[in-house]
Amino acid sequence: MTAPTEPASSIQTNLNRPFDDRHHPDLQVSIRRSFQQTTATQLTMDKWFGKVALVTGASSGIGHETALALANAGMLVVGAARRVELVEAMAKQVSSGVGRIYARKCDVASEEDLLATFDWIRNELGGVDVLICNAGVFRCNFVTQSDTSDFRDTFNVNVVGTCICIREAVKHMKERGSPGHIFIVNSILGKKIPDVSVPMYGTYPASKYALTGLAEVVRKELMFFKLPVRLTSIHPGMVQTDMIKVFDSALAQRLPKLDVGDITNSILHCLQAPLDVHIDELTVMPGMVPIP
Repeated sequence: MTAPTEPASSIQTNLNRPFDDRHHPDLQVSIRRSFQQTTATQLTMDKWFGKVALVTGASSGIGHETALALANAGMLVVGAARRVELVEAMAKQVSSGVGRIYARKCDVASEEDLLATFDWIRNELGGVDVLICNAGVFRCNFVTQSDTSDFRDTFNVNVVGTCICIREAVKHMKERGSPGHIFIVNSILGKKIPDVSVPMYGTYPASKYALTGLAEVVRKELMFFKLPVRLTSIHPGMVQTDMIKVFDSALAQRLPKLDVGDITNSILHCLQAPLDVHIDELTVMPGMVPIP
C-alpha cells in the first residue's frame, strides 16, 4: 500500500469520518478489511477448534451444559463425573462434525481418579487446553450441628479437588506450550454471605472463599512462570440446578434464579475474547426486577 502523503493531522481527521472512498481510499479499505478480520477472528471459538477441554461435574447442571456447548463449538471434551452414564448419553447429542465428548468416571474427591483421568487425556488426546473446575457439593446445615464428614466432603471436592485439577492441567499446558484457559466455577457466596432468616450455609461459603483466594494465588503463579494461561473465576448467584434442591423453603423457591445457560454463555464469552485479554473474574446475578 502506498503511504499517504498528507499530514498526519489530515489523515486523523479523515479517519474520524464515516468510511468514504473519497478520503484516502487505500487506507480506508485497508482499515475496514483489518477491522472485519479482527472481529471475525477474535470473537469466535475458532482458536479452540480441535483443542481439548476437561469439564468436571459434567453429568448435570452447568457442567453438562458447558461440556455440550464446547463440543458443539468443535472442541474435544472430556466430561468427568461419578454418574458417567449421563455423560455417555450427552455425548450422543453433539451436533458438531468435529467436536466430541469422552465420558470418564471420576470422583473429584479421589486423587487417584483425577490422576488417572489426566493420564488418560495425555495419552489419548495429548493434554488439556481448557479446564472447567465445576464439580462441587453443598451440605445444607448449621456449621455448629454438622458432622465432621460434611466438613471433609465439602473441602475435598470444592477445594482440594480443584487444586489437584489445576496443578495437573498446568503441567499439561506447559508441555503443550500453547495458550490455555482455566475456569473456576465459584459462587456469589465466595464474595459475600447474605443475611437470611435461617443461615444453613454449612462450610460451603468457606470453601468458596478459599477458591477466591486460590484463583488469586494461581493467577500470580502463572504470571511468575510466564505461562500463556488465563484464569477466570466465575461467581454465579443462585442457579436453577440440582444443587439448590437442598433448599426446601418457600422463600428459596420464589427467589429469581439464573439458568445454567447463563453461566455457559459467560464461559464462552471469556474463551472468545482475544488471547491477550484477561477476564479475571465475572459475577453473574439474576435480575431482581421482572422484564416486561
